[in-house]
Amino acid sequence: MDDVDPRDVIGAIPLFADALDEAQRDSLAARCHIVTFRKGAEMMTEGEFGSSMFAIVAGTVAVTVADRRGAEHDVAHLGEGEIVGEMSLLTGARRSATVVVSDEVVALEITKVALEQVLARAPDLIDRFGAILARRQAELDRVAKAHSGEDLAHRIRHFFTRR
Repeated sequence: MDDVDPRDVIGAIPLFADALDEAQRDSLAARCHIVTFRKGAEMMTEGEFGSSMFAIVAGTVAVTVADRRGAEHDVAHLGEGEIVGEMSLLTGARRSATVVVSDEVVALEITKVALEQVLARAPDLIDRFGAILARRQAELDRVAKAHSGEDLAHRIRHFFTRR
């Protein structure tokens, strides 16, 4: 999909559309790239650390979590316009689920390095991301582990400023 414009993808993601202005979205988009995953590939694995998130441009994925005995349980099926991996990327937490490609997926990869450069120029965005992620956390608590009592903005700030 050579005709995919990362700026359009970034602009369609509420997490970024709500927190970044046009220049910031353009700056981030310039540092992202399109990737393709074949059917059956694992985009991410529960328990691993994540250094990127993905915006699905085409295709579908299955999101699963393991119970205490290791049995996998489907918790969501995601497709075009949806994102995966944002909590891990923004907070440094381990992946809360495994994401497996159901149909070939084309996605925009947004790395920590790409986002770090935007946040370095506009540190106030961390608080905005924190507020947005807090709302998403409440909506998606079936998929992500609850982080009760922790301030997401604090966790994001700590993750991006530690050396």
